Amino acid sequence: MPTIKKCLLTGAAFSLALTGLTLGAAPTAIASTDVNGVHDGLLPNMCQNGSNRSGQSVWYYNVSTKQLLDRSGGRVGYPPVWRYIGGDKGGNRYAMNANWREIKGHCFYPSSASWTYEGRQTAYSDEVTNCSQAGNVSQRVDQSYSTTTTTTKTVNGTVGVSPNITKMFGIDLGAEFSYSWSYGKTVGWNRATTIDVPPGRTAWLTAAPIKRVVRVNPHFWIDEYNWYDGTKKNGHNKWGISGTERDIVDYDYYYDGTSDELRNGQPVLKFYKHDRANRSGECRR
Repeated sequence: MPTIKKCLLTGAAFSLALTGLTLGAAPTAIASTDVNGVHDGLLPNMCQNGSNRSGQSVWYYNVSTKQLLDRSGGRVGYPPVWRYIGGDKGGNRYAMNANWREIKGHCFYPSSASWTYEGRQTAYSDEVTNCSQAGNVSQRVDQSYSTTTTTTKTVNGTVGVSPNITKMFGIDLGAEFSYSWSYGKTVGWNRATTIDVPPGRTAWLTAAPIKRVVRVNPHFWIDEYNWYDGTKKNGHNKWGISGTERDIVDYDYYYDGTSDELRNGQPVLKFYKHDRANRSGECRR
């Protein structure tokens, strides 16, 4: 009768395996102005964590100093945005100080790229040692897995872990893209299998989940871009004095949502069998 010895697989046996990135289909192209490198603080402050996506938000921005104020900070009649230029029968008159602009619009959050990679291999069985020299042994193992979700936020090359942002990635809450992965959900998986171990060998199983990344670049849609000289409102509905596009984006500001790829509602896993020669002393009774 073959002798079987089981040992818990140690972390030293784990390994990391990556596949090449597989770029997914890009969304319909949006004609945008990239403000990266000139107005780096604009989008990370106007469109944080899926905010300002409904209604109209109002901002006051100094294109020279890069100071950004919300509606309360840019109230008419108060510095630093406004200056008094006199009064008449119609009341006091104010003009915007140099380089200040009023920007009205809303944020939206389309996906810009998607790819998959092979995640870290994890032990899916104990080590099974065949101490016999006469024949193979088989050992039944039960395997289980639960999906995980992470989000990272990148601003100008600095990466930080961000809490799960369901209002940005959650399809039930109005995300601007669709997907078939397990972001924001926990999906379980289990199965029973066997390990077949040759004589004098120790074997174990690992599995690596196939992970999907969806990258979201926040955008701001401009309803109005204005400046005031004290007598009239000047402006249009595009970015900049000369006017270019209504949509602005900073391609160095993005969120990566990472979760497990699903197939038929179940996590996709790649399985590996490992084995090695028995070590001295492993089969002592």
